[in-house]
Amino acid sequence: MLVPLEVGHPTLVDQVVAYVYSRIVAGELSPGQRITEMQLAEDFGASRTPIREAVRRLVEMGVVVARPWARLEVAAPDAREMVQIHQVREELECMALRLAVPSMTEGDFQALRDLVDQCEKLARKCDRVATFRADSRFHLAIAAAGDNRCLVDVLARLDVKVQMCRAFACVSPAKIRRSVAFHRTILDAIERRDVKAAQKLMREHIQGTVDTR
Repeated sequence: MLVPLEVGHPTLVDQVVAYVYSRIVAGELSPGQRITEMQLAEDFGASRTPIREAVRRLVEMGVVVARPWARLEVAAPDAREMVQIHQVREELECMALRLAVPSMTEGDFQALRDLVDQCEKLARKCDRVATFRADSRFHLAIAAAGDNRCLVDVLARLDVKVQMCRAFACVSPAKIRRSVAFHRTILDAIERRDVKAAQKLMREHIQGTVDTR
């Protein structure tokens, strides 16, 4: 994953990347807003070398855009790009359900229940960053239960863009609460081992994320 949900022993570069990324997801940095290496260096009391490496990673992730004359801006996915991201996500997450559901154990179900509870609790607190991270953990836990390392890696990398889409599309606390509440419906189908129903609900859930209303 390009930006781990949690980093055990983060380097300074990791910290800068996580700081900028979290501020974007939290809505504190707006699409198109300018950021500077100089300001980041001042914020962290760091030399420009680790800051440049952090910026390089942010650009590589697609959350920051490098413009001419060394101008840096927060990326602004347009509606078409958001739809394309979620089209890919739909297919991958439905594949994850197909691989995971038949072999899930009671332990897997309980882990998902705990994540659903955690998501809802964080959404009620209006903690956008923590809610979005817990949301990602729920989806990635389903993929992990399918025991396909390649699929988990691809979804984890895609999650960077998914969280950006959440930041731009899920702008109201009410919408965030509705979105995470949908997890419980998906989980009900998973616990019944009804793969087709779970896939249908997952598609509906993901398509709702693209809707900016």
